[in-house]
Amino acid sequence: MKIQEYINEFKGQFHGMHGSDLGLTESQSEVYVDLTVQSSLQYMQSLMMSGKIKELQSLMGGGAEALQQSEYYRALVDRCSASYYGLDWDADRKKTLAVHILGFVLGGLKAKFEEGGYPATPQGVMQFLGIDLGILGKMGGLFGKWF
Repeated sequence: MKIQEYINEFKGQFHGMHGSDLGLTESQSEVYVDLTVQSSLQYMQSLMMSGKIKELQSLMGGGAEALQQSEYYRALVDRCSASYYGLDWDADRKKTLAVHILGFVLGGLKAKFEEGGYPATPQGVMQFLGIDLGILGKMGGLFGKWF
């Protein structure tokens, strides 16, 4: 998956930016970035498969304040923090870690998108993600609603 390639390019920066301040070792930082990404993708897929396209759209494009008020964002943070099974921290501290990692990953993906010069259109996003536009042509209406 193309998104994983992008994240692999910058995930090592998390430790220096946040991980060490949060009390993680360098290897822990990488593991928890990976766990967060996996949990996030699973959660977003579950929203999409259950027909919650509008909810997913608002989650992805609602801005920082809208995110904080979103029940879906809170559920995403809960799911990510629950995936940190090997981390002996209280629930609030795990949620703080999830929020930091989600912000870091979204910021990194946004930077990669801008660096690539992709247009801010559904087609540009699909190109960025490495999705074959021919296959999705029949589903354009569905994906068009996200943007």
